[in-house]
Formats: sequence, structure tokens, C-alpha cells
Amino acid sequence: MENPGDSQMKLVTGPGGYVLEDVPHFTDYLPDLPSYPNPLQDNPAYSVVKQYFVNDDDTVPQKVVVHKDGPRGVHFRRAGPRQRVYFESDEVHACIVTCGGLCPGLNTVIREIVCGLYHMYGVRKILGIDGGYRGFYAKNTVTLTPKFVNDIHKRGGTILGTSRGGHSKSKIVDSIQDRGINQVYIIGGDGTQRGAAVIFEEIRRRGLKVAVAGIPKTIDNDIPVIDKSFGFDTAVEEAQRAINSAHVEATSIENGIGLVKLMGRYSGMLSCYDYDRWTLYNYAIATA
Repeated sequence: MENPGDSQMKLVTGPGGYVLEDVPHFTDYLPDLPSYPNPLQDNPAYSVVKQYFVNDDDTVPQKVVVHKDGPRGVHFRRAGPRQRVYFESDEVHACIVTCGGLCPGLNTVIREIVCGLYHMYGVRKILGIDGGYRGFYAKNTVTLTPKFVNDIHKRGGTILGTSRGGHSKSKIVDSIQDRGINQVYIIGGDGTQRGAAVIFEEIRRRGLKVAVAGIPKTIDNDIPVIDKSFGFDTAVEEAQRAINSAHVEATSIENGIGLVKLMGRYSGMLSCYDYDRWTLYNYAIATA
């Protein structure tokens, strides 16, 4: 296969119309890094996972059904634990940051990252960045442990706080470098992930061994390949409350009209799901 470019989204093309929309990796500019056995192999509680390690060549197709004579189409790198990793547990200094608007499930994601790093990979140094991107250099950090995040999934919002825009790329990477952070977990939407790409580019320019992982945060459910983004189900349920209330108001007066406006930017998944549920609900009442 040939790699036609080295942009933020690597496009790898192959025979039969195969296209891999790959993500950049720090081994692109640090190709001689040593690798280590995945700690999951030696963890008794998770030893069964060794049967399910993801092969480096595994991909997920954008379209499951294709014509036999048509091109193979677009593929994405398959996520999951690898047999070899590029960090030893003792050297990992991770941080987590949340940016942009709130989304149901944010604290759950924070909790799972912390517990996964701590219990599954033996990582002991995990920081929470307070107040979004600007918090890297303008606010205090929070030490995250399984005990600290034990019940945060029961609370709304994000325990780390959030903000939008107005940050300095150089100051962020300066802070990452000065603190010795080598794994950055960024939870956010479109703008946040564009920011993550810019931060990675600066990290690459400096030649730092720092992994940047973007975790998409959207209630719109407009991410290809995955079934549902976190927060989507809650958004549908809350929209149902508004729709039901509007329906009651509209049917209580003559010529009443109920109007509910749902968000979604370029995606209509919230509207589609609520429409389907409302249609099924009315059908069930009519046939009962």
C-alpha cells in the first residue's frame, strides 16, 4: 500500500478501491520507539482479554454492504487493546481534560478512563485539568484516583469543569512538557477535537513522546461506524418529556400547535429517534 500524505488524517490507499482513513500516531515521527507487552496479559483479572487483542491490521468498514464488483470503500482503524504498547506503566503520566458544552455521561467517561488506567494498566499518575484547555496553564490540576472518581457518575456535568476557545497552543504544550505528561485524553466535540489535532501537531513539531487521544462528545450521534455516542439516549429521553408536554398543551385548546425545536447541527438523529418513538407510542395507544 502507499501513503499519499502525512496530514492530520492519514489516507492509505490499496487495491480494489480500499481507503483507510487512519489517525496520526507518535510513531510516525518517532519510528524507533521500543514497545512492551501489554500489562493486561499479566493481570489475573483481565487475562481473558488476551484472546481479544486487536491486530494492528484490523479495520472497520464504513459500509457493511457493498456490491461485489464495486470498490471496497472507506475503512477506519479498529479500536481495542493491542498486544504491544509504547509505554511502561511506571513511566505513564496521564491527564484528562473536558471542553465545550456539557453532555450526559461526561463524569462516567472520566471515571472509566481513570479506573481503566489504574486497575487494568497499573498507571498511578493521572491528573485532571481544571476548566478546559485553558486549565493547562491558568488553573490548578486535580489528582485523579479510583477513590476520588468512585461515585462521580451519579453527578451531572463534569467534575473537571469546562470552557470554550481562547486558549494558547504553545502554552498548553509547554505545560504538558513541563509536567512530564505523556498521555493526554481530550473529551469534547467538533471544536475540541480540532484543537486536539492542533495540539498534536505542536507535539509532533517538538518531537515529544506524547500520545493524544480524542474522545468524541456529542449527543447528536453523528459519528460514523459506532452505534451510539454517549449522552444520546439521555438526550432522546429528555426530548420526549418536552414533546409530551407540548402535545398535552396543543391538544388542550382548539387549533393548538405544539412546537419543539431539537438541536443536532447537521444531524437529525435526535429528531428521527423521537419521531420513531412518538409514532410507535401513538400506534400502541391506537391498537390497545
